[in-house]
Amino acid sequence: MSTPRGEVLRIAASMTVVCVLGAAVLGGIYAATERYAAAARLTSERRAITEMLGLPGSAPVLEVSQFLDPARREVVYRAAPFGRAGVPPHQVVFTLDGALVSQDSLAPAGERAVKGLTPLGRMFLARRGGRPAGFVIEGTTRGYKNRIRFFVALSGSWELLGVRVVEHEEDPGLGAEVATPWFQGQFVGRSADALRSVEVTKQPMPEDWRAALAQLQRTPLDQWKAAHGELLARERSRPIYAVTGATISSRALTDGVRLTVSHFRRRWELLAPYLGAAS
Repeated sequence: MSTPRGEVLRIAASMTVVCVLGAAVLGGIYAATERYAAAARLTSERRAITEMLGLPGSAPVLEVSQFLDPARREVVYRAAPFGRAGVPPHQVVFTLDGALVSQDSLAPAGERAVKGLTPLGRMFLARRGGRPAGFVIEGTTRGYKNRIRFFVALSGSWELLGVRVVEHEEDPGLGAEVATPWFQGQFVGRSADALRSVEVTKQPMPEDWRAALAQLQRTPLDQWKAAHGELLARERSRPIYAVTGATISSRALTDGVRLTVSHFRRRWELLAPYLGAAS
């Protein structure tokens, strides 16, 4: 027995309405969830930046986003106060050889579209009394399983203040150990110059050094450095001790930190004279 044409159309219309309503509900949930996730990510990043630099949570931080414009063969930097929506960025553009192309404060309508630009990471600058109080640089490296995203904090005198892994997919109990305070703390106190030649060793970590690193998470950095000055002096010239069974992840993060710091120092030499207008 055939179904009347009108009944078929009614069923089709009902299914269409249900699909449209379902898509609208799912879209609304996704949008709300994405906004919440973005806000949570912003809060988490600000907390990480200020904690690594030993600053109050309300300290002003300048965010500098770097892009490659392959069509023009230029590098684009956009600087704006971190977390303050609606503030037009200050843009500085260089050729690939480091020659200044332009600098200006962009109105939202006149901002060069991000579409077509390749993101190259971010850096954050905190100031105290008009002078740089420190820097945090975002970096990525390829771990054993997938990308590891991390922050590196530097003082104004190019001393490492800390490393913090903010995103990874390494194996729990193995590669994931590179995100623990005892591993990340090994970078503290090393100079950017010394980092160029630092190696990773499979040798076991000395117990006194491991015990000191275990206190780093619950002790202010200045107090921790004062309490363990002799250990820091001993260990800052030694290799990074790898996570047992996760040498690849350990080397990946160490190499990533080295390259990130090296690249940042070259960028900062170019950018420093032009960021005053963005502060």
